[in-house]
Amino acid sequence: MSCTENESGPFVVFFLPAVVGCLTILLARRWANSQVSNTSSTAVSRRRKIIKDPLVKRPLPPIACKMVPLGAKKASGVARKGTVPLLEEDINGGGKRMSRTPRIQVPPSGTAGTDNKLSDSIHQPKHIPFPYIPQDSELLFEIMNFVFTLVAAGLQFLNLYRTAWWLPHSYTNQAMNFYLIDPHLVAFIVTIISRRLLLSITLAVLRQFTAPKLMPHATIAARTFILGVVLGSLAWCTYFIALKYVFLETIYLFYPVVLYFILFGFESSPFLELNSGNPPLHCCSHEPQHARNEADTLTADFNMRLIKILFNSLIEAYYTSFIPCCFAQPFLYYDIYAASQQVGLVLCALCGRYCAQLLSAAHCDVSHRAALHLGRWRLAPPHGSESSEMWSGARWWGRGARVRHSGAEYVADAPYVAAHPADTHHARFYAVFINPSTLLCLLVSLQLTLVVVQLCLLFSSISWHNFMAIVFLLFINYYTLFKLLRDYLVSWKVYKAEHMIQDKNGAVLATN
Repeated sequence: MSCTENESGPFVVFFLPAVVGCLTILLARRWANSQVSNTSSTAVSRRRKIIKDPLVKRPLPPIACKMVPLGAKKASGVARKGTVPLLEEDINGGGKRMSRTPRIQVPPSGTAGTDNKLSDSIHQPKHIPFPYIPQDSELLFEIMNFVFTLVAAGLQFLNLYRTAWWLPHSYTNQAMNFYLIDPHLVAFIVTIISRRLLLSITLAVLRQFTAPKLMPHATIAARTFILGVVLGSLAWCTYFIALKYVFLETIYLFYPVVLYFILFGFESSPFLELNSGNPPLHCCSHEPQHARNEADTLTADFNMRLIKILFNSLIEAYYTSFIPCCFAQPFLYYDIYAASQQVGLVLCALCGRYCAQLLSAAHCDVSHRAALHLGRWRLAPPHGSESSEMWSGARWWGRGARVRHSGAEYVADAPYVAAHPADTHHARFYAVFINPSTLLCLLVSLQLTLVVVQLCLLFSSISWHNFMAIVFLLFINYYTLFKLLRDYLVSWKVYKAEHMIQDKNGAVLATN
């Protein structure tokens, strides 16, 4: 199956231009689609869609006030001074308009003056609608990721098996020594990097020809079929590779398997799918326990996303850039610095791509809404005459409240606190997602640093193969930088406006 001079001529001539053309078309199409803003699903856009037709009779809203006698009007006015007014509306995480809800009443404990002051200062946090940001679909992301990793593998083979074909007395007119490349190793690498793409294409086809009620069963059947095909292809390639190489080199192919079982166990969904479940959603609730449970669920989801980002980046960089070096012939001389540089650049580029897909601004906004309900405690400084209460998980706490728990004193460091004082996961979750633009700014900084490093390497590179490798990797890194920078700018403006609104509302409530 080795490529001869006559067989591989067109392949060499059209391989690199075809890859560049396909990637350019995908980027241009994505850029054009991003300019067209789809209709947002927020409450504001829903209200704009309503056409007020005077001919359509609408029911009158129910009367919310109670009829009182004239003599009791003065007494009722005095009694209303101790009650808590109603909020106009509560906007949920998806932008839906909720029913009118009263402010949170704190159960009485301690003195009456302290409880009234605390209950008046605790208000349910208001969420502003997050704007719609176009994101890559699952199929488009898998196609672009497959093309990128395939090009990365080809560039590493170019670093290993390049030739001096431009010399006048060269014995070959090909850019690579194709006869030295093991076709079964190439098939093994292509099977690994295309496993999710095969399932995405299969599910996309099934959605077009399968009824919605049969789709869950069809999805399970498709996963089982694709898993069998992938494992069978890997076993077939491994058998022929084991016949040509020593046992130690064959073991290199299965090092990531041990890591997979350590991280995911015997589950097959992380191997075939990037997102196997429904995206997390936020639900406003008046129960403190619900806020803590939601924070725990979102923390587990965030940790799993980080694990998937690191694992998928490592496994794809390992098979596309490191494995070709492990199976190089002993007599082959190649530039170790260029090959190591390729491994590092591919790994960093894949980490950026997965971060832009899995840690988007819309996903971080869900965790931000949960962090507003969760709040945070900090250790209280020593005090003299101030009194503190025992912490209770069945009530909400306002800013400045002092509680005792496990022999330590804590003070509420947020306007609306339901977190457990001794739980460090709650404090870490609040610190990360109270302003997700900080996390996105960190991702933008890392991606920008990668682009700057690649530009410096591009200007200082002399070898033609190293120059081509950096140019191709810059294509996908520019696109990732655009997505991360767009998410950061939008989230920064949104959370800055939200912070200003919360400060203004807090000042108004304090004066009242």
